[in-house]
Amino acid sequence: MPMVIQLPQIPTIVAIAKDSALLRSLAFALEAHGYRVKPFRSWQSAKDSTGGAFCVVLDSNLPASDKIAWLADREPGVGTILLAEDDLDLVGRDPGVIVLNKPLAGPDVLTALALLRARAT
Repeated sequence: MPMVIQLPQIPTIVAIAKDSALLRSLAFALEAHGYRVKPFRSWQSAKDSTGGAFCVVLDSNLPASDKIAWLADREPGVGTILLAEDDLDLVGRDPGVIVLNKPLAGPDVLTALALLRARAT
């Protein structure tokens, strides 16, 4: 009988930002730390790809309607990291939403993901 090896599941992060340089740098940093990243430039293009994701990272430069749509429609258990410049009214309202102030320091997103993982267990 052949031996079946179970590989650990790689958490998927959906990153949504209009800035392609930000998407590339997020994908690079997160993939280097063992995450699978699905990058998108709008909520419309990403909304069918969030199922099964561990977390969605939203950039504050998206239209307000994109952020509102995600926060209203997100699946239970899918965390949100909002990269904010002025969305500070969301801080502390929902334990599944972490607001990070821009400009970001190197480990900010990774620290937020670790916090979401801790809250999920």
